[in-house]
Amino acid sequence: MAKASSTLLKRRLDIVKIVRQNGEVKVDELSDQLKVSLVTIRQDLTYLEQQGYLKRSFGGAIYISPEGLVHNSVPINPNNTKGNCYIDLVKACLSYINDGDTIFLGHGSLTRKLIPFLHEKKSLRIIMNDIRNALLVNEFSDSEVILIGGLLGEKNVIKSYNEPININHSISHFIIELAAIGEDNELIIENSEQKEIYQQILKKAKNTIGLLLERSLFTDNHSIGKLKNIDVTILSKAAVPEYHHQLLNSNFKQIAINNHSMTYHNVLEK
Repeated sequence: MAKASSTLLKRRLDIVKIVRQNGEVKVDELSDQLKVSLVTIRQDLTYLEQQGYLKRSFGGAIYISPEGLVHNSVPINPNNTKGNCYIDLVKACLSYINDGDTIFLGHGSLTRKLIPFLHEKKSLRIIMNDIRNALLVNEFSDSEVILIGGLLGEKNVIKSYNEPININHSISHFIIELAAIGEDNELIIENSEQKEIYQQILKKAKNTIGLLLERSLFTDNHSIGKLKNIDVTILSKAAVPEYHHQLLNSNFKQIAINNHSMTYHNVLEK
């Protein structure tokens, strides 16, 4: 029995570490890595959620602590650079969101990783066109969620059908994940189906925050506007060498730096 108990403990500690390092992980991925059944993994995740180590999500689990330790027992893996970048960019973005704000949350892996941290904010109104992310918001926050209309596309994302979006709320922040910034200061996104929606929101929002982890390696230019149209740009350290001088030459000022990201403000009024 002692051997079985120690095996159980080790597996659950491994799960905590894997979730912490990746931010989000699926049940089947854990099952493959740890060589146990899906049922066993689900039981482990239920226990770990009860203990406060993680949060269950549909089909998996998400790490939610904004601190460097999970209950003072599992340290950040310093070699997991990408995972730490995700958290640094998300926390930098979170600092701009205030209680009572209305935000439009764009589609993407970075914006999805922001959602668990929104539990720190009160009375938010979150507008989005991603059903999967809307369900995740309901798991982590008591925010009001508004799904905008359109046609249901791949991965439960609602795409525009070239009609004006009717939003009866003032948008405090438009949070968008960028694929790249073009040579002509174009704001490039990866998914062309979001282009019309984002162009409309860019005009409506009081403030726009662009998140950029690294340049995507695709050739299509899905531009939604110009660099001058956004107020804050948050880059990973990996993206800084490519875009630092371009931002400075476009009237952005570097105002914050942490371990894995840099933040720039547009010093000109839009």
